[in-house]
Amino acid sequence: MFKYSEEDGAYLAELSGIEFVCEEPSGELEAAAKKLAELYEDRLPEIAAYILPGLENMFEGLTVEKLIADLGTPQIDLDVSTITYLEQTLDESHIFTLEFDGAMEELLEFTVDG
Repeated sequence: MFKYSEEDGAYLAELSGIEFVCEEPSGELEAAAKKLAELYEDRLPEIAAYILPGLENMFEGLTVEKLIADLGTPQIDLDVSTITYLEQTLDESHIFTLEFDGAMEELLEFTVDG
């Protein structure tokens, strides 16, 4: 399932339009990736609502619906339980990262880099 990427220096897999990354694949991480891929689409409105307050000062008039449309492909790092949006289309200079716990049961810290 995971394939090593020289460019990224990590193992990558794509499921349901989500890129998963880890340093060393295992059966446990493959199972986690499959579960998160199943849950992500249903959790996306909650994810967007959670991170929206952190973006409202940067992007005037931003709504959950617009944010969902502009987040782009998520990259989920299975080693550190983060969702990163490297391809968001709200602007060209920021990377959004959200920490989560478990199978996205709890959303933790949201950061904007760039």
